[in-house]
Amino acid sequence: MSAGAPQDAAVKVSTSDAPSGAKPVVLAARCHPTDRALGLEAGGVLDDLDIGDGLAHADGYAVGLVHRTAGGRVAAVALVDAAAVEARIVDLAPTLGDAPPPRLASCRDRLLAAAFALPSRAPTQGVGASYMARDLALYALGSQGLEQSVIHVLQRGHESLAFDLACSGANGLAVWDETAAGPGQGTAPSGTAARGVVRGASFQVGQRSAVVNDLSPADSDAEVPRAIPNGAGFLVLWIARRPEVERPSDGSADIEAVGEARAFGWLEMVAVDIAGKATAPVRRLTPTQGHVSTYDVLAPFDGPRSEILVAARDDGESVDGAGGTLVRVRIRTDGAEPSWVLPTDGLGRGAPTFVEAPLPWLSWVGPNEEVRLLPLDAEGEVAGPPSAEPELEEARPLLSLGSGRDPAAGARSNQGRIMVAAPRDKVAQLRVFDCPR
Repeated sequence: MSAGAPQDAAVKVSTSDAPSGAKPVVLAARCHPTDRALGLEAGGVLDDLDIGDGLAHADGYAVGLVHRTAGGRVAAVALVDAAAVEARIVDLAPTLGDAPPPRLASCRDRLLAAAFALPSRAPTQGVGASYMARDLALYALGSQGLEQSVIHVLQRGHESLAFDLACSGANGLAVWDETAAGPGQGTAPSGTAARGVVRGASFQVGQRSAVVNDLSPADSDAEVPRAIPNGAGFLVLWIARRPEVERPSDGSADIEAVGEARAFGWLEMVAVDIAGKATAPVRRLTPTQGHVSTYDVLAPFDGPRSEILVAARDDGESVDGAGGTLVRVRIRTDGAEPSWVLPTDGLGRGAPTFVEAPLPWLSWVGPNEEVRLLPLDAEGEVAGPPSAEPELEEARPLLSLGSGRDPAAGARSNQGRIMVAAPRDKVAQLRVFDCPR
């Protein structure tokens, strides 16, 4: 099923909240390490440790990771206790050599994990060798550990390894991007170019099969999908792209073109039901003349906040991977608000990252590759100036701990505790920091 042609929202970038011609004030560090630290690699190879995202689950926390064992690179989940002083590693299965860590979702009493499994099938029929079949495996972890029931979703592989996982009750949705067939690659009409398409596999927890649907429209070149529950089903977001300058119709190259051609990039979104069927037209969340390269999404928390927040990096003004702007979009039940630019003192490399809590944070890499941390209120509005966090060098905030999970306590307290991933730390790869707001 195709989601249909996108519909434009009344989206305009506004910088009215940013001081004109002035960089924002950046505070001294808020965050300082505590004595709580967890080592994930007992005698392992830290160079091969990759830590993904984390979430609160049951009475503790879960963090996706990839580490090296005697059998090669293995996708795994670290189960951390509520006090964040002990962690148990649950290995899932060997994974691809360059695959990212598992994506996690809490489905009632089960923890779900999605990760690429090693290929076990021949190339897909009717396509070239560059389109090897790829296996996205969905695992369930219960109170006794890894369960035997595993769902395997066969994909048409290409260079992207982007995927995501979301759960609503007993229903789940895994999303990924792959290359749709172009000329000479299957069933595409002659003269059409290969493009990115976002697909989704809907399933029920405990079953062994999933139903796959196309989620992005046929005229969209889509990649980097994210999925989040919205009560009745899921919202699926992705980056859509088109070249700034179209290639000549005769196939000749522009002799003045040097290096990789620039492309416009913007965010699109579609609502789907639990079966993965679109329930509304595709919406554009950011301007189509933008250059969105990466983004993060914050789903509703069990508190007063019902809207969804999106933070996107726009590289329209970037040079050699640094520079550009951060754009925030807030999606309410009645639609998306206009996007607006967050005032920053500059951007380094990398993506913006939300830290989930009733009073959430937004982090990014600023000038000189130094982490910035911005407090947000329960409505997703900026609640204070950003701070420079030198002690988070080569580290990434994952999630809030302790009283931050209680909306009332989080609102009363100025103290927040954040679990931080530090995969290159030789002693402890998960650390807890105190970060007063």
